[in-house]
Amino acid sequence: MQEKEEEDATPQTENIAGFPPVNAPLSEHERAVIAALRDIAYGEIEVVVHNTRIVQITRSQKFRFNER
Repeated sequence: MQEKEEEDATPQTENIAGFPPVNAPLSEHERAVIAALRDIAYGEIEVVVHNTRIVQITRSQKFRFNER
């Protein structure tokens, strides 16, 4: 009898550029980007990537006041 090869439910394939799969666990740096996004109401977040690695996160937050 031939044994069936079990297929992985979530295939771990790399894309053309050789980046890790999308469904890989988040790194500490990726979690920091998500935390910055969740912690800001108005402003911008800049993520600097070098050689596929996050090397810097800059957050500029705006505070808005209602003038009446």
